[in-house]
Amino acid sequence: MPLQSKCRLLNHLRIAAADRAIYEELAAFHYRGSTLGPVTNIFAIIDEHPLRRAMAAAAGVIVYRPPVPNLAIRNAVTGGYFSGLDRASGLSLLNEYVRCISRVIIDPRYRGLGLSSWLVAETMPKIGAAMIESMSVMGQFHPFFERAGMRAFTPVPDIKTERMAAALETVGIDENLWADSQTVHEKIRQLPTEQRDFLEQETGRFLQKFASQRNMKHCLERTDFVLSKLGDPGRYYAWLNPEKPVPGLSLSPTAGR
Repeated sequence: MPLQSKCRLLNHLRIAAADRAIYEELAAFHYRGSTLGPVTNIFAIIDEHPLRRAMAAAAGVIVYRPPVPNLAIRNAVTGGYFSGLDRASGLSLLNEYVRCISRVIIDPRYRGLGLSSWLVAETMPKIGAAMIESMSVMGQFHPFFERAGMRAFTPVPDIKTERMAAALETVGIDENLWADSQTVHEKIRQLPTEQRDFLEQETGRFLQKFASQRNMKHCLERTDFVLSKLGDPGRYYAWLNPEKPVPGLSLSPTAGR
């Protein structure tokens, strides 16, 4: 996708493979913080202008990671292509065909130039995967994934998420409190024993969806994690690589729309 030449500085920009060190330079500008899980590829926008290059390591960065297993919206969008298999086979198939965009960060000094869309569009084919996906809350306010050629889908809340939300409301912790995990945590601590035991049971059931948090004990970090999963799920984005077609793998025209 050609970059729109809005000013002369764009003539000095190029995209190159990068490492975590460059990501860390820009991580503070991303709403999700700096912690990364497994990573497969990192690319950065390098400004080769000699004066600006001395000021920053990169103008932007994109991070790709392996796909998470058992993503309901992915199963709906692909018509169940990656579901119905045993765990080992499902993971093998996902890791062979799918990569996920986990971060797209642009230095604030370079924003408003269309660099996010350019970075996504230019790097997706370089990954060599049959399918690229991403989940983003910010995408609905700034549709750069769609401008880069990805399709947007809106996830439908799953039964376990709805059940967890209902459990909180049952014990008097309404949705208008969920943005403040400290307050919610304190209210849980003050619940009568019967209600607290009920909520603990429902929380344990809910956390079975998340392998790394499945056995978390009651603490502020766990409360914060649960509440973060009950908020706006954002949108799911997917792109099929026309150079790597896979028989039977397609995107539903209606799922999650």
